Amino acid sequence: MGNKTKANTFLAHGGILALASILVRFIGMIYRIPMVNIIGSEGNGYYSTAYSVYNILLLLSSYSLPLAVSKLVSAKTAVGKWKETKRIIAAAFIFAAAVGLTFSLITFFMADFFCTKVMGSPRAAIALKWLAPTVFIMAVLGVLRGFFQGLQTMIPTAVSQILEQVANAFVSVGMAAAFVQYGAEVSLASGDASYRAAWGAAGGTIGTGAGAFIALAFCTMLFFLYRPNFNSNTARDRSSKVRPYGKIMKVLVFTAVPIIISTAAYNCIDIFDVVIFNHGMKRAGYTVSEYTSVWGDYNSAFMILIHLPVAFASAIASALVPSLSAAYAEEDKALVIEKISVTFRTVLIIALPFSFGMMAIGGNLARLLFPTIAPEAEKYLIIGGFAVLFYSLATVTNAILQGLNHLDKPVIHNLISLVVHIALMFFFLYVLKLEITGVIIAYMLFGLVTSMLNLWSIYRITGYLPEPVQSIAIPAGASFAIVAVCLLVSFAVSRFASGNKANLLIVLLSFIIGFIVYFILIFRLQCVTKADILELPSGKKLLRVLKKVRLV
Repeated sequence: MGNKTKANTFLAHGGILALASILVRFIGMIYRIPMVNIIGSEGNGYYSTAYSVYNILLLLSSYSLPLAVSKLVSAKTAVGKWKETKRIIAAAFIFAAAVGLTFSLITFFMADFFCTKVMGSPRAAIALKWLAPTVFIMAVLGVLRGFFQGLQTMIPTAVSQILEQVANAFVSVGMAAAFVQYGAEVSLASGDASYRAAWGAAGGTIGTGAGAFIALAFCTMLFFLYRPNFNSNTARDRSSKVRPYGKIMKVLVFTAVPIIISTAAYNCIDIFDVVIFNHGMKRAGYTVSEYTSVWGDYNSAFMILIHLPVAFASAIASALVPSLSAAYAEEDKALVIEKISVTFRTVLIIALPFSFGMMAIGGNLARLLFPTIAPEAEKYLIIGGFAVLFYSLATVTNAILQGLNHLDKPVIHNLISLVVHIALMFFFLYVLKLEITGVIIAYMLFGLVTSMLNLWSIYRITGYLPEPVQSIAIPAGASFAIVAVCLLVSFAVSRFASGNKANLLIVLLSFIIGFIVYFILIFRLQCVTKADILELPSGKKLLRVLKKVRLV
């Protein structure tokens, strides 16, 4: 039971970060609704294109820093090497400042080249330039978040993410509205109507920088509050050998680079997708405004909604890596297997019902949240609902391999998946002429291929195989019940309501009734045991409630 408790401690912290991540994604989805309505589908297309470039530059510069720093810090603090931990943090700040500033300048001065020559969307450069300072801020913020995660506390990261997104929401909507007015004046003066949407998109990006700055201020305050404790631990460290800064910087770089490559390969599909899609649609005779609007609807009605539940897997992954690295450093093989098993089962229990639910009521959800989308955008979630499952598994299996110090495996697997994805994109768009449907199918298959390759490597390294009944069959079977509930609710509601009223009722009733049925089945079929419940925060109270309602 000792191993079980230790194995699930990270899950409690992951749960905290997961709740914060879900809240952050929810806030992000909510503020995007008025923002998209303000800047329109074309403006959202420019916004999404700029963000695709920004995300890749952020990935190459600093996105891997929280994971790399947390991995190094957790490994050293687990064996009491606080002096070396202090040097790791100092080296990480130097690395972050240098790389962050460099990529911030690249973002600003090469925005026109990226958006015009590469992306085929010249007006998106306006928004990308406004994102340039955020690259530097996020680099420094990544070190602070990684430090606290390495101490195996997710609360600073969770709170900072919420503060960041709240600031982002208010500033983005306000500045989008202000910049749209300015863009309208530019459009009137120049005779080019696209400037209104382009400047509106630029206003939306300002909130990203404002939110990052607020999060940085919060984490900096916590870091200075923790310094006395940190210095006390360092003073008690009697280590005679401490690696010099040069070697620590080398270790940091060699830890960060594989994660950068792996994460870049995993995330840069957005860049390849928009480039291949834009040039393919241009070749088919569509105008820039037309295919930019389609891409904007794709990001609203598919990408935002798909990645809302995937945030849970991302949070579990962030909590898992330092925890798994510490167990691996202690050579506790039983604990390593237990952590992998608990993680895999937890992610499947969450991802499967969301995947089935998205496919069942995806059209109603997309139309309810984004009423300005084109009618064909309602089918995006129905086609691609399983992206929730595939990307949740890809995210968490990447983290497992990184925690096991097999940093090369996610790199190789993600690159293989990327090659397959690009080939499928060309085939779907240029041969089958599937347009945006081809993008959705290829996007899903990237997550599936990555997951399968990762699972095979995890099996070869640890011998772990998912439990076929408890981890897969029961959650999958219970998820089918959600589809039945959604179909029945849709049929019933459509008898007496229509339009947005019907969409609202279908989404709410399907969600409430579907997940009540799902969790009744999960508990009654013992997919979640009493021991699992007791390991959760306030597990005893939760168990008493579940016993009263006869679920366990």
